[in-house]
Amino acid sequence: MQSNFSSQDIERIVRMVVERLMRDGASSPQAATESVGELRLDVKLVTVETLKNTLNESITVLCVPTKAVVTPAVKDELKQRGVELRRIDQTDCGQKQQTPAVVNAAKLSISGAWQSTARTDQVGNLSQAVERAIATAKSDQMVVLLSEQPELAVAAANRTNGVRAMVACGSHNWQAAVKSLGANLVVCNPGQWQDSDVPRLLATLWNLRGTAGPNWIK
Repeated sequence: MQSNFSSQDIERIVRMVVERLMRDGASSPQAATESVGELRLDVKLVTVETLKNTLNESITVLCVPTKAVVTPAVKDELKQRGVELRRIDQTDCGQKQQTPAVVNAAKLSISGAWQSTARTDQVGNLSQAVERAIATAKSDQMVVLLSEQPELAVAAANRTNGVRAMVACGSHNWQAAVKSLGANLVVCNPGQWQDSDVPRLLATLWNLRGTAGPNWIK
């Protein structure tokens, strides 16, 4: 049976229902452009009106809280513009995040330089750490795994479709390797990195997330 409701009608109905359910109503959007092409909104309801004056031609990714309600009209608008809709934890919305998550499986204590990101996860077992890193890579498009056995971690991670893992060492041209491979999971032995080089690594990897690799490794 074909519906007689337009996307605008559905949006209006959804907005009315959600506003009644939320005691505090739909709050004003708090937007923050995390990097070129990315827009984050900390709202419970995303409507066309919400995106007014915030969604422009430079935006390629819209991030909203996991439980946020996105109206059909917004989804249609994003599809027409070629903008990706990405759901993230609400605690990350509106906060400036410029480094990838770090999964720490190193047995020895690591320098505080690796903990410059608020998303540092300590996992003692390498197998579990690889699984955690794989899950994060699929959602975030970039993750760093710390281990004294980087080659073993890479071999295990690359068994998963959609994951392109590589070892990065401070003495090699890791940036060119990430670009050419389209890597989304980078494994580092923290003992082989100078503290002064770590911030640049993390910031650069965050900016390189989502880089397309050659077709034959996808």
